[in-house]
Amino acid sequence: QAGIVGSLGAVFSSITGNEIHDIHVRQLFTGAEMAGIKIHASIDMLISRNHIYRTSRGIWLDWMAQGTRVTRNLLHDNGPSDDLFVEVNHGPFLVDNNVFLSKTSVRDWSEGGAYVHNLFAGEIVRLPVLGRATPFHSAHTTEVLGIKNIVGGDNRFVNNIFVGPSGLGAYDDAELEVFGVGNVYLGGSAAFGGEEDAVVEPEFDSGLRVTENEDGFFLEIMLERAWSGAGLVTTETLGEAMIPGLPFVQPDGRPYRIETDYFGRDRDSEGPFPGPFEVLAGGRQTLWVWPNS
Repeated sequence: QAGIVGSLGAVFSSITGNEIHDIHVRQLFTGAEMAGIKIHASIDMLISRNHIYRTSRGIWLDWMAQGTRVTRNLLHDNGPSDDLFVEVNHGPFLVDNNVFLSKTSVRDWSEGGAYVHNLFAGEIVRLPVLGRATPFHSAHTTEVLGIKNIVGGDNRFVNNIFVGPSGLGAYDDAELEVFGVGNVYLGGSAAFGGEEDAVVEPEFDSGLRVTENEDGFFLEIMLERAWSGAGLVTTETLGEAMIPGLPFVQPDGRPYRIETDYFGRDRDSEGPFPGPFEVLAGGRQTLWVWPNS
């Protein structure tokens, strides 16, 4: 099967509701552009409600991901690379309510990202890219405002769940400021050093696994209802991406308000549950994660 590949034609586009699997798994040839979804210049683009598994790489956003939103996607069993590769972008881009379950959840060669209400079960790998100057733009256009290299950082992580070996330890020495708030770290995942109110439970066994039957795919996980996020996440919460000097807003300029979860269910406006699922009770969960309406 073929993945989804786009160039500048992907600007102001959407990729939603797809099941993408068995992409470049035999590794018969080499080269770039192999992934479940590979996009250049995803300006004001929506990637939503896709199920991506058994690919060499899940989602690959390669430069100029400005105004992009990656939301409500399920990714697992992707490798040898990663679920999400953000390559030489200055932001702002939003990654929210996703389930990242492969060995490497995110390969971050970018800056200016917001990661909100995700479940990360694999490593988060960070790398500055000082030898590749890449463009940033005026809001909601392809007009180039300037070109800069990637020093790394300028990310915000809010209300996520990390399960070992994931975590934010890679950002402790980031060049640009990073902030984390309302996150939960389980089973040995590494908390961000600058985060004071995190829930850290190194001995907690989430029992995380994905199963499949004739009805679809199910996620099993142990959760504690006592965990609470840092409040409803909005455009105001996220601030501005430093290099373009732009806020995290929708393509039409309206502010974000992350008030629904992976399933589209309403979040508790006072104390939303961390991670992609707004659970009503703690304990062992068996969640029907695909198909995801």
